[in-house]
Amino acid sequence: MAYETIGDYQLRFFAYELSESGMWDPFVTIMKFDEQSQDFKCVLEKHHASEVPLATYDDAIEQARRAGNALIKSGKL
Repeated sequence: MAYETIGDYQLRFFAYELSESGMWDPFVTIMKFDEQSQDFKCVLEKHHASEVPLATYDDAIEQARRAGNALIKSGKL
């Protein structure tokens, strides 16, 4: 698991190893800081970050990072 903070958002990247193939399935969870409660609130949970599994854990985490950053930049959260 890896974390990244962008402005008011905290991104959490993780990947699950697929037992049958040894490939990695990437996911991202996005939290947004809420001023009123002074805490992070989940705005997107376990979003599948790729249509296909990736060969390595590091590749999967990087894909989750790209997907999370794209979602934040799109302004659709």
